[in-house]
Amino acid sequence: MSDQPKKTLIVDDDVDFISANKVALESMGFDVVTATDSKQGVEFAQSEDPDIIILDLMMERLYSGFSVVESLRAHEATAHIPIIMVSAVTTDTGFRVDAEGKAPAWLEVVEFINKPVDPVELARKVASILE
Repeated sequence: MSDQPKKTLIVDDDVDFISANKVALESMGFDVVTATDSKQGVEFAQSEDPDIIILDLMMERLYSGFSVVESLRAHEATAHIPIIMVSAVTTDTGFRVDAEGKAPAWLEVVEFINKPVDPVELARKVASILE
């Protein structure tokens, strides 16, 4: 990583998830910004110019994360930002968004990870994507 810390935006309504992953990312030298709902997530993505976004699928609605991806991809300033989508949708409902552990092409994210997520592994994944 460069001298300038890479900025990660975590968008999730689970404060425990945010807290654990913020600690892991900061311990690896990342600057971390957090948002607890989809509206704030889109606003922070536009104002904070993160290098990567960790985005929950299910927030105020079952599909909130899909709406955030669509909003970010529709704007030139945020269209390029890599997104890691995380979700307990498979655990909670049995519905699989990912295809063999990979994000489907239509989702326009670099990775889809089923929760629970190990914070250290997620931080390593972020570092790997940004290298």
